[in-house]
Amino acid sequence: MAIKSSNMKPLKDDPQRYRDIYYNAFYKMALKEFLFEKVTQFFDTTVMMRLTRAFEGGEEFGVLGVGLGGGPHELHFMKSLRSHFSSINTVGVDPSESMLNKFQERVAELEPKDESSVSCQLFNGPFSEFVAGSALSKNKYNLITAIHSLYHLGDFETTFTQLASMMKEKGFILVVCAKDNLMTKTFNKFTWLSENTQTLSGLSSTKVREFAQSQGYDVTTVYVPMQWDITEVFDDQSEFGNKLIDFFTQFAFFRQTASSELMDELVNFWRSVSILDENGRVLALSDEEILLISK
Repeated sequence: MAIKSSNMKPLKDDPQRYRDIYYNAFYKMALKEFLFEKVTQFFDTTVMMRLTRAFEGGEEFGVLGVGLGGGPHELHFMKSLRSHFSSINTVGVDPSESMLNKFQERVAELEPKDESSVSCQLFNGPFSEFVAGSALSKNKYNLITAIHSLYHLGDFETTFTQLASMMKEKGFILVVCAKDNLMTKTFNKFTWLSENTQTLSGLSSTKVREFAQSQGYDVTTVYVPMQWDITEVFDDQSEFGNKLIDFFTQFAFFRQTASSELMDELVNFWRSVSILDENGRVLALSDEEILLISK
């Protein structure tokens, strides 16, 4: 299906709008702080144990963060890794220069520890350009992270193969991905969204796990059930709701630029896959999974 209005603009082409809706709408609605707690808890209790068994503390520990953004998870990982490894270097890949700068500032603010050092190297650009043109893509990494970024990296099977080729023997890939949420449902129902925004928001953790296992990898899975309150999506006067619609469709200013018929079609679909709580709030199930992939 073609875009019905020439005014419709993929969200990836408007970085300022993307940052605004992510941090001021989607981040709050999607309970990212709750998910951050679950991911970091799993890292500290399970991933650290497996990493310290696999690698000696005296060697430099390499982390590759793909779709790093501001890197809150990777910053936490660096702090935890310092308890065992004497040198930690994180390579961050992201198309947003401002997000990479934020991560670099956070690393610089880490309190020094005599027994360990931390550093970062940043690549500003899409993952495809990193693979094609950066010498850092030829390195092998102890840990590779893809925290809600696989949707934006191109063909998933190709991307996974590339990531696996950068993993050290006995290394790990840590993925956080939707199992089933409003966006996976929407992009699977309205396939033209992926075609016109060049994102894979229909990608699920089930597909990631099944493909990794088909390639001979072991996958440890942590299921995180969640709910999104999308009530304001159905209020056409709500700025917060309109920002959520932009994120759900990956189009900037979707309500303002899409046809009314298209808007109605999406709204009716979202109602059909949601539930009402006792207070009349509209809730959408948004299950997540944390995947730890290794040979």
